[in-house]
Amino acid sequence: RVILIVSQNEDSKTYNQQIAQLSRLPKALKERKILVYEILPERYRIMNYLNKEKKSKWISSSLLYGQYGNKQEVFKVILIGLDGGVKLNSSNVLIPSELFATIDSMPMRRAEMENKRD
Repeated sequence: RVILIVSQNEDSKTYNQQIAQLSRLPKALKERKILVYEILPERYRIMNYLNKEKKSKWISSSLLYGQYGNKQEVFKVILIGLDGGVKLNSSNVLIPSELFATIDSMPMRRAEMENKRD
């Protein structure tokens, strides 16, 4: 699963709120097999939520922003499922409990949870 946090501006309040909320939940992100991408117009990086002391390096590229961002939206968060489909697309900060409830209701995630119990 992939979460894309897309922003026109690195100093955006909503962008930084979303990153802060997700980075506080490394266990929940890992358990749900989530990669978090921080995407700005000219660069991106994968959030290293397992080691907050060591931030991932930025990669110079406008490719991801060109694909998922646009000038009309200052900020958005996109959830992509294991099947590659967009499951959630929001221009507001996603509350982690809502995000995880969405993921936990997906068929592949339910199967993972059932297999874990066995």
